[in-house]
Amino acid sequence: MSLGAGLRSYLNRSASYIQQEASNALKLDGFSSWKKDLPMFQLNSVEALEQFVLGCDADIGGQSEAYWGHTPSNTGLFWGKLDTKVPEGSKFEHSGYAGIKSKERPFTLFHHPRFDASQFRYLAIRCKADSRQYFVNLQTDSIYPSYTWQHRLQAETPGEWEVVMIPFRDFILTAHGHVQKNQLELDRTKIRNVGLSIMRQDGEFSLELDWIRAVNTERTLGDRDILPTERGANQKSAPFFVDFPKKGGN
Repeated sequence: MSLGAGLRSYLNRSASYIQQEASNALKLDGFSSWKKDLPMFQLNSVEALEQFVLGCDADIGGQSEAYWGHTPSNTGLFWGKLDTKVPEGSKFEHSGYAGIKSKERPFTLFHHPRFDASQFRYLAIRCKADSRQYFVNLQTDSIYPSYTWQHRLQAETPGEWEVVMIPFRDFILTAHGHVQKNQLELDRTKIRNVGLSIMRQDGEFSLELDWIRAVNTERTLGDRDILPTERGANQKSAPFFVDFPKKGGN
């Protein structure tokens, strides 16, 4: 990208931010309105997959393999083969991990974009997984870069599409893979990165992803339990989360 094109993109992002903030102020957005979902990632193109980076222990001398690619069904596929054997002469005690993590979104003149999921109760992931255990990893603007809020992802119907719903308040604070004794609540207003990982399970793995969103059910507004009428008399009734549109044939 040329310098001129990069500057135009930067200014366009800044202008869009001002426009959105003005719109939110006029609507008092975030104070009273019920919202069904906050789209975070729709993994339906090669460009969408480029929002993520891939890593595994092979980056530091391990023997695992990991891949991240676009499928003919317009989804993202995270797959590979873990090898937990520690290479001879390695300074590390453990091996066998792989993961993907979203990149930071391009900054504007006024801020570094973050996902504000404070008005939503769940992180929802539409996926098709094998029977292995994965982890969902969230990072915020913490003063400690190693802080990661983590929750396991285990398919209830391996090999089939399903929507996994994880309450934000159930994420556990970890650092360098270790659960922290002093737990801090996840700051939902400043989610910087979303990632998925697998570790210490020898053999092949496969996790296909359609989308990632922050969501409410019809009776939740963040951590508040509400009645449908509290969403506002002028607001149409919203469907329950299981009615999210699905891809044909998936």
